[in-house]
Amino acid sequence: MDRTSANGPVVAMSRELAQHLLEASTQEPHEGRLYDYYLGGVANYKMDRVFADRQISLLPDLVWAAKQNRAFLARALQFMITRGVRQFVDIGSGLPTQGNVHQLAERYAPGECTVIYIDHDPVASAHSYLLLEQAGELDRNFPINGDFLHYEQLWDAIADTGLVDPAKPVGLLLVALLHFVVKDEPAHEAVRFFRDQVASGSWMAISHASTEGMSEDTMQRFGTVMKNYDEATSSLRGRTRAEVRKFFGDWVELDPPGTVWLPEWTHPDLPQEAMVGDMDPSRALNVAALARKP
Repeated sequence: MDRTSANGPVVAMSRELAQHLLEASTQEPHEGRLYDYYLGGVANYKMDRVFADRQISLLPDLVWAAKQNRAFLARALQFMITRGVRQFVDIGSGLPTQGNVHQLAERYAPGECTVIYIDHDPVASAHSYLLLEQAGELDRNFPINGDFLHYEQLWDAIADTGLVDPAKPVGLLLVALLHFVVKDEPAHEAVRFFRDQVASGSWMAISHASTEGMSEDTMQRFGTVMKNYDEATSSLRGRTRAEVRKFFGDWVELDPPGTVWLPEWTHPDLPQEAMVGDMDPSRALNVAALARKP
């Protein structure tokens, strides 16, 4: 499938295109590879590591925050599966790295789930395609290269895969995505569209960078990191808890825990783990929440 329009392409990878994109992606730091490096992965290059190490020197909590974000994704996915969700749309999925959604879904509900991976970056989609093809899993899990803000095209491409039944609940995963959409209006418009497409009983998970409650020193360091990302990869902004809650519209937020720092997000139906320890949870630099469509 190769879908194009005046608003830009929505492309499903082929092996040849995926390999070409990967070969052409090594000239500058890449946000997905940076995240992979923070998580301890191996899908990164020297230029990514140099840039990432500079950001870590400014804000050492970046590594812990990335790992907490990934842990939240796993808990949110597990919770949705306990509520009967078996089809997931991961928007802003990034590079395949530690704890992929389809691998976690297979652990919690073997042979039952489908996953659509969506990223605006063709490099991330190329990595996903090659991973899934090599594993023989394209029949249940599929990558789409498309822009979150071109939501109508994107939903058509999702429908074309045949892997999502719009009459059944969907798990929307917007994890570490919305802080890369710096303008409020287009961000809310896109999220509202996806909320409208899915069936009653669907769930949406959001994690988002937040400067709420940061010390002045940390705020300054975080601001420098955001500026560096803006110059090298993608623009980045933080939002408050109240601003993050607005993305859910009239959906019913899961309470407890509400909108909280990443390591604080859990639920009595999930295995209770020591996720914070003696760390200040605000050092996760991101807040998270989960909500259900009435």
